[in-house]
Amino acid sequence: MSWILFSILSAAVWAIVNTVDKYVLTKLVKKPVVPLMILGIIGLIASFFVHLFHGFSYLSYFNIALAFVAGILYVIGILFYFKAVKIEEISRVIPLLYLSSLFVSILAAIFLGEIFTPIKYLGIFLLIIGAVSISSKNFIKFGFGKAFWFMVLASLVFSINAVITKYLLNFVDFWTIFSYIRIGAFFALIPTFCFSFKDLILAVREHGKKTVILISLNEILALFAVILITIAMTKGYITLVNALSSVQPFFVLLIAVILSVFYPKILKEEIGKSAILLKLIAITLMFVGVILII
Repeated sequence: MSWILFSILSAAVWAIVNTVDKYVLTKLVKKPVVPLMILGIIGLIASFFVHLFHGFSYLSYFNIALAFVAGILYVIGILFYFKAVKIEEISRVIPLLYLSSLFVSILAAIFLGEIFTPIKYLGIFLLIIGAVSISSKNFIKFGFGKAFWFMVLASLVFSINAVITKYLLNFVDFWTIFSYIRIGAFFALIPTFCFSFKDLILAVREHGKKTVILISLNEILALFAVILITIAMTKGYITLVNALSSVQPFFVLLIAVILSVFYPKILKEEIGKSAILLKLIAITLMFVGVILII
């Protein structure tokens, strides 16, 4: 059951990454493509070192193409995610990622043959209800703005990416798949480098080299989270791995509340009693869902 540990560790690391993303996109850079470009560069560098010290296992041209498609999808999903983070509270945005549990369960059943007991699907359903509830501003009115729809699109794209990754892991080791997906992501970003590199230069001029350093360290941490979740995929069903990692909103909420209370200049979120109560109820539903899945 080591996939459980890797899934939870990945969720905890992602929570830190998400919080830094919010700070970067609201305080340091104006356009989401800036951290996206840095992510692409770091991913390519990581792939180079994997090839240097580990090497790439044999993979057919078709599966290499699939890995590149997964990389392109990853970039598209991250872009939607960044756009949502820029306009909404991070503790409301992240739970919506786990709408992907619904998409993954459907896609994995169709393409990977992952079929489970009704109790596990009930757990997935509770995770989805919790994710949708936590994005609402109050108990009665569920208003879905741009951030909600950006995250729906991000969840769908990430789900396809996850199913492709799990499929490819049937053929070679995760380091090879990890690297090919990062290379595909970099190639997808080439047009961005051509047209938006000036935005990266502008961010450095306005805030200094610390901007690039902070974003780079955060994206390295993001790649570490990707490695953890990829390892979990090699050891467990993608449907359950994806669903279990939805404990991430708990870590995000915890970090967001602590920063809002003690360091509001870094991150400030709504922490009134009703807002916190709604978020806690939603996260409780998600935890019950996790228990049913396990």
